[in-house]
Amino acid sequence: MMLFDMEKPQGFDPYEVLTRLVVPRPTAWVSTLSPEGIPNLAPFSFYNAVCDEPPVVLISISKRENHQRKDTSRNILATREFVINFVSEDLLKEVELSSRDFPPEISEFEVCKLQEAKAYKVEAPRVAKARAWLECRLLKHEELFDYDLIFGRVVFAGVESFEVASLKPVGRLSGKFCRIVEINQAPNQP
Repeated sequence: MMLFDMEKPQGFDPYEVLTRLVVPRPTAWVSTLSPEGIPNLAPFSFYNAVCDEPPVVLISISKRENHQRKDTSRNILATREFVINFVSEDLLKEVELSSRDFPPEISEFEVCKLQEAKAYKVEAPRVAKARAWLECRLLKHEELFDYDLIFGRVVFAGVESFEVASLKPVGRLSGKFCRIVEINQAPNQP
């Protein structure tokens, strides 16, 4: 048995404990548009649905080491819109590449050689190859410690299929990606 005093961490990183126990975590591959019109794309694994009436999602975006906001947070706060692109197995290379720290004037769409697609209700572009996406408008922003908590109201969604085999979803498991598969049979009852 391993025990961790999360209020007084000594000899361990609370991030490691949290990301090994809150699994699998979905990845929000967030596309935004800067006020200058430059598309931005970055993944965040502290993300989930919050409620369905109205549909709301939450993304937690850490600030940089110098306590400055990341491009995604700045763009969302400026334009009040963003798109969450679904992460599937075939896009992992691009997701990882887009996680690097590029200057704001560089579009991750170009670096990753991804085609943009027009969203239906927001100005931020979506990833054309994404098998699903959620178009969101900023509902609420909170600062918590050194994080921007972004609550987005989902105003439009698109999906190729709801079949897990077709979507090929991935999640985060510790520091790696994992496949998410459907379990078709209930476990045996004792």
